[in-house]
Amino acid sequence: MKIALPVLEGKLCAHFGHCETFGFVEVNPDTKEILNIETKTPQEGVSCKSADWIAKQGVSVVLAGGMGARPMEAFKMNNVKVISGCEELPIEQIVKEYLNSTLKTGENQCQGEGHDHTHCHHSHKCNHHK
Repeated sequence: MKIALPVLEGKLCAHFGHCETFGFVEVNPDTKEILNIETKTPQEGVSCKSADWIAKQGVSVVLAGGMGARPMEAFKMNNVKVISGCEELPIEQIVKEYLNSTLKTGENQCQGEGHDHTHCHHSHKCNHHK
């Protein structure tokens, strides 16, 4: 099984479209073992439009802090499970917590009051900067 997450400075990035790269973690869900960790960046750069590219990498699950409606819908259409509201933790730690069912999540950090983001050619509210 392959898990993806937005990464900034080696940790999960609070906002999907603001990461520097994406982490891809190959795991064995039966043994809860991490088999491989790699980072990749789409050729066209990181944006909230990266969801389709991530889905094409064979991902089953995406762990995220905050994510707007466009990437959420793209993942849904590609049968990729999204778990939002994750804390900004190192890649290995957050994946292990997910595998061990100890991952703590809060609200999707891009649903609610805050400032507008228009970097994805659409607007959505984000409160992770409060």
